[in-house]
Amino acid sequence: MRVVVTGGSGNVGTALRRHLEFDDIGVDVRTLSSLRDAISGADVVVHLAWAIKPTDRQTNVDGSEHVLAACVKEDVGHLICASSVAAYAPSARYSRVDESWPTTGIPGSTYSAHKVRLEEMIRRYPLPCTVIRPCGIAQASAAQQLRRWLLSRWLSPKLLPLLPIPLWNDLRLQLVHSDDVARAIVQIVQRRALGAFNLAAEPVLTAPMIAQHVGAGRLAMPYPLIEKLAGRDGSDRTAAADPRVGPDGRSGASGADHPSASRSGMVAGTRRT
Repeated sequence: MRVVVTGGSGNVGTALRRHLEFDDIGVDVRTLSSLRDAISGADVVVHLAWAIKPTDRQTNVDGSEHVLAACVKEDVGHLICASSVAAYAPSARYSRVDESWPTTGIPGSTYSAHKVRLEEMIRRYPLPCTVIRPCGIAQASAAQQLRRWLLSRWLSPKLLPLLPIPLWNDLRLQLVHSDDVARAIVQIVQRRALGAFNLAAEPVLTAPMIAQHVGAGRLAMPYPLIEKLAGRDGSDRTAAADPRVGPDGRSGASGADHPSASRSGMVAGTRRT
């Protein structure tokens, strides 16, 4: 079985390499002709390529549509796409949502809007497809990147644990290890499981728990103020916490998930097997 991966150098892709042999095509998904040549003869395509910071519509939306079109043209038997819990519409605070929850996105989040667009395109293409919707994805090699996204640009990681970190009281954050996401993808490939799957882990982290794990005190602040401190991209930084960015700073799909989901108050349910 030949498995081809886009975005194989990112957070999830590097973890997947530890569990599955695959071809990292390493081509620009914005170029359809290159994609067709790269995936020709593939039995399974795992689409992880994604631009998180800065967000790039040409990569995320146009590139994803190129992947879908190339898979149809090359008659790929199984496509696995990394979406996100950030694709879900906001729910009642702290309620758990399953895979049937509407995927209309989180208002104000470009990251979320691109994931919504991805899922809309998937439904239009006649492909045997699996959609994974992970929460924040983390591993040791992505810790520095995640820390930079979660903290204000004015708070250097070097100051931890000397200074308290600003976290709002209602913050809830779900994380899952990159290796667990990789193992889930392996199971999906082996079982040819189709449909949508939430990927998350317990427990759901609260602001005090996050501060404790970081090894710092917590400065309770209202969310709007923290968003301003985070800078002009704060709505997407504090919006879900997507450490899908690898140690080289590049994204590989959907590797942590984006902070948008933590702001919405939604918690991903994980009862489907």
